[in-house]
Amino acid sequence: MQRLNVTYSSIDEIEKYLKNKEDYRIATKLVCILLVAKGSRSRKAKELNLYSHNQICQFVKRYNKLGIEGLKDKPKPGRKSMLTAEHLVELKRVILEESPEQHGFNSSTWTAPMLVKWVENNCNVTYSDDNIYVLLKNKLGLSHRKGKGFYPEANKEVRNEFSERLKKTPVGKRKHGSSNPL
Repeated sequence: MQRLNVTYSSIDEIEKYLKNKEDYRIATKLVCILLVAKGSRSRKAKELNLYSHNQICQFVKRYNKLGIEGLKDKPKPGRKSMLTAEHLVELKRVILEESPEQHGFNSSTWTAPMLVKWVENNCNVTYSDDNIYVLLKNKLGLSHRKGKGFYPEANKEVRNEFSERLKKTPVGKRKHGSSNPL
C-alpha cells in the first residue's frame, strides 16, 4: 500500500490553522475528549501533538462540568482601556458620521495616524497606529478597510478613450515613455 503524503501545506501551518479559529480549537479539544471517552489514556490522546497531557486533563474536567461551554477560551483581560466609555462612543460616532476634512485633515477617509491625532486632541490620550486598529476592532466592533483613491481632477472621458486606444494597439507597437493621461 502506498504511503499518503500531504504536500499542500506543512504540519506547522496545519496546526496553526487549527489553533487560530475558535471553532477548530473547540473541535480539536472534542476529538481529544472523544479519544478519552473511547478508553484511550490522555497520554495517548496527546499523540495528536496539539495539546499536552495536562491540557487534555483540564479539557475533560471542564467538559464534564460545563459541556461545550467549558471548552471555549476565556476572554483575556488585557490592559484597561485608557479611553472612557464616553470617549469610545464619541470616537465611533466621529468615524461613522464625520469626515476627516471636518476635523482639519486633507483626506476623505480616516487613517490610523489621523485617528491617533484626533484621540490625542480630543481625549488627551496617546495611542500608536497599531493600537488604534486594535481599539477599533475590539472595543468598537469596527473593521479596517483600505480606502480606494478618488481623484476629482481625473477626466473620465479622456481616461476611457486612452483605455480603448490601448486595447486596440498591439503590445509590440506601443510607445514606451509616452505620457499617460491617467
